[in-house]
Amino acid sequence: DHRDLHSFPTRRSSDLKPQIGAWFGPVTPLGETAKRVETNLGGGGFARLTFPWPFLKFGVDASYQKFKSKGVNELQFVPVFGNLLFQIPVDFPVRFQFKGGAGAGWISVKPDNKSQWDPIFMAGFEISFPAGRIVNIGLRIDYIYIYEGYIKGSKNGGHILNTGIQLYFNIRSEEHTSELQSRQS
Repeated sequence: DHRDLHSFPTRRSSDLKPQIGAWFGPVTPLGETAKRVETNLGGGGFARLTFPWPFLKFGVDASYQKFKSKGVNELQFVPVFGNLLFQIPVDFPVRFQFKGGAGAGWISVKPDNKSQWDPIFMAGFEISFPAGRIVNIGLRIDYIYIYEGYIKGSKNGGHILNTGIQLYFNIRSEEHTSELQSRQS
């Protein structure tokens, strides 16, 4: 029954709605990548759909990150990936989510004017809390690995840590809107 899912004791009805949001914060190269480019600010957007099973969501993320090189080059990175999010099923005022996924990242190196799409893999963690029925505020940490093993001469891939503040909105479903309209009649 649809109502049984909404009455699950540790799941808010807002957790069941599709979500759309944005984040902004430092993008930090790690390991060998940090030897070539510097930390900068980045940001992006995301959308999420809830599966019929409690505590599981599917997300799509995209962001823009621009790094100054410690040499003369500039690196632009646009990761686009899908991910599965698992919300820890504990009733706290804040929500904890783990996520993992894969996709591709567009990399452009200037002034060489070379660009390509590389496979990427990601893992992350989020903590968020509701700021009303529609708005949620949170912190996120995403580790992104850029796979370059298929490139001749490449010895290691790229490693980037995205951290930031996120703001996202629960989108009302048509079912919820019609329910509200029937109450007003």
